[in-house]
This record gives sequence, structure tokens and C-alpha cells, in this order.
Amino acid sequence: MKKTLIALAVLAASGASFAQVTLTGNLTMGYQAKTTGGVNSSTDSAGFGTDTSQINFMATEDLGGGMKATAKMALAGADRSNEGGTAVAGRDASLALSSSVGTLTLATAKAGDYLSGGIAGVGAYYAGFDGKVLSDRLNRDSVTFAVPVGAFTLAAAYEEAATGLGLGVGTTGAATVTDQSRASLSGTYSKGPIAANVTYLSYNARNNAMYKDETRASGSYDFGVAKVGLGAVVTNSGLTAGGKATDYLLGVSAPLGAVTLGAQFVSRKIDDKDFTGQGTGTINGTAIEADYALSKRTMLIANYARWTAINGNDASTQAQVLLSHSF
Repeated sequence: MKKTLIALAVLAASGASFAQVTLTGNLTMGYQAKTTGGVNSSTDSAGFGTDTSQINFMATEDLGGGMKATAKMALAGADRSNEGGTAVAGRDASLALSSSVGTLTLATAKAGDYLSGGIAGVGAYYAGFDGKVLSDRLNRDSVTFAVPVGAFTLAAAYEEAATGLGLGVGTTGAATVTDQSRASLSGTYSKGPIAANVTYLSYNARNNAMYKDETRASGSYDFGVAKVGLGAVVTNSGLTAGGKATDYLLGVSAPLGAVTLGAQFVSRKIDDKDFTGQGTGTINGTAIEADYALSKRTMLIANYARWTAINGNDASTQAQVLLSHSF
């Protein structure tokens, strides 16, 4: 951390150019209590600490002829861990080239959860249901080409395997999900109070009955007094842990002056055979949250979530009280 700060200070003192560079970030700290349900037992954990510490850099350059380059890079980990400290680490990074035709983006990123962190989630639950009811998010290298068509944005993307980050690796079609690259086509609509997205995603392992694809759809409508979102993801898999899973999410967010109340209801129905090593059946989750805006950049966040294992067994809970500041 010290070396990074010294390096930045040296660059600033040398007069190096930082033209059109935007610096933003977020620091969120607070208290979390969690109970993880297990077979005839549970595990409790609680304590204070840092949830998010991130600095974002964005630089733009007008290339002329209607073209523009945009570079984004994030750093995280500028907080302590057991007195020994923790190294500053890279977060999402992207480099985009825009023209009148469309935008080509190269990126290394951990995409937000499609349902609880996307359009359907309407920002109603800060922590999200990925890793609880829904699948964990993964870092991937990707290339995307997006074309605006009025209120629509059409995009084609190719994402490399999560286990192969870095230049020159990652394009593979191995047997496990994390070792597979994937391609997707999507359409997004945004105008006035309406936002919607449809995505088809196919994993690169269509041989020897090892395949996986997803059909995703989500939408939201802002009624003014409340925003309501609804989404679904249908996954078909022929992997070792295969079968079919259908995810649903309903999100509601209501602004009441400085306070915003939110709730999410999510369900995963696993059919046919073992999909995630948990058997077949249904997993459900519910979250409620209250946010209080102390200013445009500082917020108090309090939330509670409960989710089950297959068919309602071994429920887990998580509660957070956080103070968040963006700059």
C-alpha cells in the first residue's frame, strides 16, 4: 500500500499528465452477524470490519472522427487484516473503443449477479443473493460489442474461463463450469420508467453430453412511489452435476424521503437431478433493507436476509448494519 501511494505521489510531483482522469471510490464499513445452517447444526459468526474499500480510475480520450477511448481500472484492499495488512489488489478493469457504429469493450471483471444485483433487483438488497440462493459470481476476461438502436442496446459477448484469467489463457471447453468459456447475445431496453433485458448464454462444452446454457429475462417499472422488478433465469445443464434449474426474483424498492425501503424474494427450483450437489427441490430466500441517506454520498444501510437449503431445511440468516461513503 505504501509503495503504491509513494508511486502515485512521485507521478504527481513529476508533472505527469492526468488529463480527463476521474477518481471515485467507496468505503463501506460496519457490523455483520451470520448463522449458516447445516445438517442438524449451525455455525455462527459476527463482527465489525470493512465490506468495501475501492478506488476507481476512469480516463477518456477523444480520438477524433467520432471515436473515443475509455479506460477504467479499480483497486481494492486498502484496509487492514489482523495487523499484518493486506496488499492492494486489482478489481474490475476495462478498455472500450466507441464509434458511431458501436462500442468494443475488453474487460476483466466479476459481473454483478443477474437477478439480485441487476434490473430485477432494483437495488433493494445491498448484499445480494449470489452465493446464498443463487450461484456465486466469478471473475472472467471478456470481449463485448454493443450497438445502440434507439432505446435498445444489442450486445454480443465472449467470456473466457474463470480459471484462466490473464493474457493468452482462458479459452477452453473443459468439463467443469468454471473451466468453460461462454458466449452470449443480449438485448436491453431502457426508456422512461421501463428497463428490461433478455440474454441467451451458452457455455463452450457441447460434447460428450457436457453442455450448459442459460436463458435470462428481467424487467423493472418505476411507479414513482415504488420501483418493482421481476426476473427469471432458466439453466439447462448436461454436466456431471446436471439437470435443470429455474431461478425467480421479485424486487421492490420504495423511496420515502431520505429513507428507502427495499425487499427481495428469490427462489431456485432444481429439477431432474443433482444440479449443485444439494439434491433436487426448492431453495427460497427473503431479504429486507432500509437505507438512510445522510447526504448524497453518505448512507446508513441496515438489512436482514434469510434463506433455506433444499426444501426448507437448514435455514441461514445474515444481518448487516453498514455506513457507506462514496466519493
